[in-house]
Amino acid sequence: MYYDVEFWVLFTSFFLVLTYLVLGFIIAFEVVLAMSGSSVALEWIKKHCSYKELYAEVIIFYPMILLGYFFLEMIPHYLFGVGKAAFDIQDLFDRLYQN
Repeated sequence: MYYDVEFWVLFTSFFLVLTYLVLGFIIAFEVVLAMSGSSVALEWIKKHCSYKELYAEVIIFYPMILLGYFFLEMIPHYLFGVGKAAFDIQDLFDRLYQN
């Protein structure tokens, strides 16, 4: 079993995909909350992420952020008439790291 290459390729593939999905969900949730103006989310990002770290996370997990925005902002807006936050990453960076 330890020499079966196919097993380790599949195991590594599943591990990487599941890691991307879990981390992407967490980062997408925090970014969408911060874009909607949550003061707790803004403070959490300021405390835990530098500008370069957040920028890299946004680039890597951009599809997950779009998916999170769709489920957390667009669907409630169209189904229930709830106000929707603007999807503006640059405004988020300006609010977070403007000195």
